[in-house]
Amino acid sequence: MGVNGKQKGNTFERKISNLLSDRFKLATGLEQPFRRNIDSGSFFGGSNQKRTQTHDLSKASFGDIICPEGFTYNLECKFYKDAPSFNLLLKQDVKQWDEWVLQAKQDAVHANKKMAVIIKYNKIEEIVILDQLPINLSYSFMYKSYYVTTLEKFLSLDDSEFFIKPLMPIQLFPVS
Repeated sequence: MGVNGKQKGNTFERKISNLLSDRFKLATGLEQPFRRNIDSGSFFGGSNQKRTQTHDLSKASFGDIICPEGFTYNLECKFYKDAPSFNLLLKQDVKQWDEWVLQAKQDAVHANKKMAVIIKYNKIEEIVILDQLPINLSYSFMYKSYYVTTLEKFLSLDDSEFFIKPLMPIQLFPVS
């Protein structure tokens, strides 16, 4: 029996949501600030882009991960078995990446955020494709006009890279 690709993708999205929640728990003051988007872009993504013209986008959630308010990135997550060949990377011709980046860029524009595509291949460390280079981020290589780095390096950046303004933990009751 083969691997269920949709289930594999959902599991990866949950893993990334949990990783981000742990990473930004102190910054947000929330236990689980990131969640997998159950729509995962299906309502506005791909061939449904035309819906962005007919629906109120003020409360819409784009991308694969629902992020806390003020988070500056729109996140797409992809998990596939085999990585592209070195030859395709040298030729800058990874059709799959081109499709993912196009989708992520469209969603990021609608969400008014920066784009990040988080990719996992079997037996390879997670990578991130970005359309803007954050200050203090060393990237591994360029793919066309995009920056590719490891997820570990990306998440090691200061919280200020990820939020519009510094967040203060939520206080429900005044401290006396």
